[in-house]
Parts: sequence; structure tokens; C-alpha cells
Amino acid sequence: MENSQFFLSQYANNPDEQAKFFGAARAASERHAELAEIAFIKSSIGAMVDPTFDDMLPYFSRLLASDAIAAFFSTEVDCSMGSAIHQAQGQSIDNEAMTGLQFIDTDHFAVATVVADPTSVAFKKHRNKSKPSSIMMTPKDLLVRFIKGGGAVVTVYTCDEITDENPATPDTGCRVLRTFRVQDGDQLVLRAGRDSFTFESAETVVCFAQAYAKHSNASVMPEFDSSSHRLIGLSATNDKASRIQMMATILRLFGHGEAFDACLPFVGHADYFVRWYVMRELLAINAERAWPLVEEMARHDPNPDVRRTAQRTLDQFQPLLAA
Repeated sequence: MENSQFFLSQYANNPDEQAKFFGAARAASERHAELAEIAFIKSSIGAMVDPTFDDMLPYFSRLLASDAIAAFFSTEVDCSMGSAIHQAQGQSIDNEAMTGLQFIDTDHFAVATVVADPTSVAFKKHRNKSKPSSIMMTPKDLLVRFIKGGGAVVTVYTCDEITDENPATPDTGCRVLRTFRVQDGDQLVLRAGRDSFTFESAETVVCFAQAYAKHSNASVMPEFDSSSHRLIGLSATNDKASRIQMMATILRLFGHGEAFDACLPFVGHADYFVRWYVMRELLAINAERAWPLVEEMARHDPNPDVRRTAQRTLDQFQPLLAA
């Protein structure tokens, strides 16, 4: 409360500080608009119809190798001197080992710059020796360029893409692609659901930029045990898919009268895990009405795991329904 009162009295309700704040933000926007490389990538990709990651990759490489990123942050530093509460434009990134800023966000792609602290990297590595840890594959296709290598050692992991044609099995695993010492300017291309990298160590601060496609063909993001490299879980790469699953559960929990009809269209969703998740919720909402849909899924769903799971459900519950 004391901090809130201080902020209100010193900044929010202070006309002079308000003017400094809006002036600094306006100056930053005007200077950012003059950065030709950022304007070029936005206009070039913005003119494309449904661009793929491979379509955008040459533009990503050009931007990340240019001086535009340094100029962007130099502008933010300069403008912050004009206001004590100036905020850099973009979405902050903050986790246990890295901080950063996503400073470009468009319909098709986003660009961020991230800093890894060597002390945090070492602490995380030490802590993970005594507890289970995992390797999560990237949810998006992205290009990483190391601006400052910082003497870091990085391991790149890869796995086969999990699809309807190549479903996950108990034997699914990931493998080490390579371990190397990072040099300034090194680049990594990571494919959604298939690749990832981790820091083994760092001597000084590491800084890298990453550009990624907003949309990818990967449905799931595999997670592997760090020691055995065996599959331990799958997560949706698509935020919409996760929200569909969440909303189906909410409709069932709240007993909405139209829950069944609201969820029904998603039994035909493109992501196999969404199809089965929604079917489970339909069974819980109205088992009698859902039963023919399970029978149809057991016969005709494109994914073999979904077909097998639906058939097991039929085998387990058929005697109960018959009774």
C-alpha cells in the first residue's frame, strides 16, 4: 500500500512525471519507426498469404544479423533516461535462468531477445542433479542467433516428429544432436515438436535473439526425461487446442444444459488428443448419447492410438451398459 501511494503521488498524479512518461514513450516509438530492417521484415512477411516458417526464415536471418536489434534496445535505454517509469515496448520474458523482451509481435511471427545469467544457469544445473528434470521440445519453429556467446556450452536435442502417422509409443525417445561451445553469431534452427537446446554452462552473460513462426504444423510438444531420454509427456503446441480442452471440462463441471452440443463439433478437431479429450468429456456429460460416437471413433478415427483407446473404452463399459 505504501508503494502504491508513493507511485500515485510521485508519478501517476504528478503532471510533470506524466509528461516525461508519455514523452519518453512517444520518442521511443518514433525512433523505432525509423529502423528500416524491422519495417522491412514486417512489411515483407505481412504481404505474404499464410507464410510458412521456411518462407520467413531468410527474413529472420537478415533481421537477427542486422544492427536493428541493438538499435532498438539502445533507443529504449536512451528514452528511459527521460522518465523514471519508462517501460520498454514489448512483452517481458522471465524464468529461473533467463530474462528478455519480445519486442516484435505480428500475426505471423514474433521476435525476442533473451539474456541468460551464468550464475542462474549453474544453479539450475546443480539443482537438477538431485531431482528429476526434463527436456521440452520447442512448441514453435524458430531461429536462434547468439549475439553474445558468453563462453556457453550448449546441447541440442532432437526427436522424431509425433503425428497421426507416427504416434508416440513407450519406446519414443530423444537423442543428443550435438554439444558445442557457442561463438558470437552462431545460429540454430529448431523445429516445432522436434528440437530443443539446453545450457550446460556459461562463463559470462549469454545473449541471444530468437524469431519464431506463430503457426506450425506440430500438434504436440514432447517432453523427455533428462537422464533416460524417454518420453514422459505431451503438451499441446496450439493455445487454441488447450483452451478447447479447458472449456470442455468447464462446461461439464458447471453442468451447462447445452454442454454436449457445444462440445460436439470438437470431436472432429484436427488434433487427435483434442478429439479424445472432448470425447471423454462427452461421455461424462451424457454417456448414452456419446456411446455411438465412441463406436464410430473406434472404427474410423485417423489416429491408431485414439482408435485403440476408444475400443478399450467400449470393451470395458459394454458389459455395464448391457446389464
